[in-house]
Amino acid sequence: MRTTGLIFALLVVFLCGASDGPAEAPSRRYDVDRLHNEVRQVVRRHFPEATSHRLNGKIHFEHDTRIFIIHEPLKRGEWQDPKEERGPKRRGIIGDIEVIAGEYAGAAVVPQDFDKRYFTHQLMAPYSERLNVHLRVDVRYPQQVPAGFLHELSAVVNDFDKFVAVAKDAG
Repeated sequence: MRTTGLIFALLVVFLCGASDGPAEAPSRRYDVDRLHNEVRQVVRRHFPEATSHRLNGKIHFEHDTRIFIIHEPLKRGEWQDPKEERGPKRRGIIGDIEVIAGEYAGAAVVPQDFDKRYFTHQLMAPYSERLNVHLRVDVRYPQQVPAGFLHELSAVVNDFDKFVAVAKDAG
């Protein structure tokens, strides 16, 4: 009995220490404080009660959201199983902005709006040649989004390299 436990413990240690290849270099970190401030100003101008925060090169903002059950069609025309997705209520907003190395390589043509029935999901991915990064911008907004909001937000994120810098502690 004791031998079985020892073998199990050694197996766990071996599997946890196993590697699929060379360790990846740590990713570069970006200072998004100024971008967060610009985005927060636009969001609060149109959604005064919205909250926002930033963490590790990512920005999140939201106001008046809930979980929706979303059904989406597959490319073959069939419907996939429903999934939960957080989205805005009629007077709400939710968004995520992340700095990602290199040019956008996703399958979707950007910018693009996706109809989620209860709200619209807008995907943008502006690129900065100077920093060699792009922003992945996911904004989910209601049918009657406040006038000017999307235009003002797009203007800020499309000029994001004015507001983003490589973090001083990055290697």
